[in-house]
Amino acid sequence: MRKTTMELSLRPRRASDDGFIYRLSDRVFAAYSVHAGSAMASMLSAPGARAMVAEHGRAQVGFFVVDLEHLGRPFGPWQRPAVAYLSAISVQPDLHGRGVGRFLLHHAEETARRDGAVSMSLMTADTNGRAQHLFESAGYQRLFVVPRAYARGQRGIVMTRAL
Repeated sequence: MRKTTMELSLRPRRASDDGFIYRLSDRVFAAYSVHAGSAMASMLSAPGARAMVAEHGRAQVGFFVVDLEHLGRPFGPWQRPAVAYLSAISVQPDLHGRGVGRFLLHHAEETARRDGAVSMSLMTADTNGRAQHLFESAGYQRLFVVPRAYARGQRGIVMTRAL
């Protein structure tokens, strides 16, 4: 993992983080969602959701939400594998380009691995070049495109990576 230009820490989401998460979601995901807050509420309440918050000092700077699903049966060499879906990843816009997204993605993958995930999938808008670059540079492969996947009409690019 490439070093960040900031000293960051990561911790599980607390109820007191929800205001930050919803405000950042409204700001960052507004280009893709009519009701970003409602979408985020659904992500956070999913049964397999794991949400983590990145901090610089005491300041919240980003978050991710990973949803895990255990397959419940053996698959190949794995006895009880899980698959992970990166539901959301977001960084304060004034910190773009400082390694926060890469830090969050790395730790999202580690969180999924610890819970038995063998792969991580995600979908990002075809108009979100910054996210596409991050995911591709981390080894994610494009699988297919979903027409009009987002509320504003953007196509979604589904990507995956073995963990």
